[in-house]
Amino acid sequence: MTTEQGVVNSLSTDHFDLTVDLERGAKITSLVDRTGREWLAQAEPGRARAPGAPFTDAEMAGWDECAPTVDACVVNDEAMPDHGDLWDHPFAGTAAHASIVREGLGFAFERSIREVPGGIRMSYRATALRDRIPFLWAAHPQFCAPPGTRVKIDAVRVVDVIDPDEPLIAIDDALATIDTVDAGGYRKWYADPQEPVTSASLVRADGSQLDLAWSDNCPYVGVWFDNGAFSREPIIAIEPSNGYRDALALAMERDRVLFIEPGAPLEWWVDVRVLPALNFTDEGSRNADSCAPMPEQA
Repeated sequence: MTTEQGVVNSLSTDHFDLTVDLERGAKITSLVDRTGREWLAQAEPGRARAPGAPFTDAEMAGWDECAPTVDACVVNDEAMPDHGDLWDHPFAGTAAHASIVREGLGFAFERSIREVPGGIRMSYRATALRDRIPFLWAAHPQFCAPPGTRVKIDAVRVVDVIDPDEPLIAIDDALATIDTVDAGGYRKWYADPQEPVTSASLVRADGSQLDLAWSDNCPYVGVWFDNGAFSREPIIAIEPSNGYRDALALAMERDRVLFIEPGAPLEWWVDVRVLPALNFTDEGSRNADSCAPMPEQA
């Protein structure tokens, strides 16, 4: 494993090359496997993020960490920003270990990345600085989803969280693929919160597969499909979380979130492993559906 410090922080393992932007909330901006395939959506070339811009006005790409909420809400008279309080702040450290202290919200956050058999492990720690606090974390990886991309998940039913009535419906192939999301549209569902889920896979039409698994103290998972509604290319985000649902206030109301006790840090992990496609015939086809930067619009 090697790391490089500087404007661009990189980390290489036997299975992936990663790039991390510490100034941008330790966002993982690139996750390239050994076939040269980029798994993460890429920011528009030349697009600069304006300081203080809303999350959806920033570059919709890469892997962010959302905490202590995803949806904006108010908890104990404290306003929690959209997509959390981490993504818009600089971290200290390197690609291999990054950290931040959010004094106003009373917590410190760390993420370490190391090699494990078949892939990488992201290990997390959140520490209460003063008082016992509720803490909702969700991963926010925006994976490239070319036609035919689908999610494979060990769930029987899912909750449509776009519908205000939150219907619980049987999952089927149509709900699990990007192909059934209208151009300019989106979809989000959570696996049934009554049935913990700790793994899911992103499967592309060529058979290549990215497997995610996570610790059992993160029993919830949401899946977001975006076919150009906010992103500039089709994406699927598999979002393991320790709370249900996206707003910390709602998760507290439903008693589906963890608390951090002073002196007892909260720790969890996410593993990422890749299964290569089996039908590559040459280098050109190998990278045919990779997330290469798109040309700028005229």
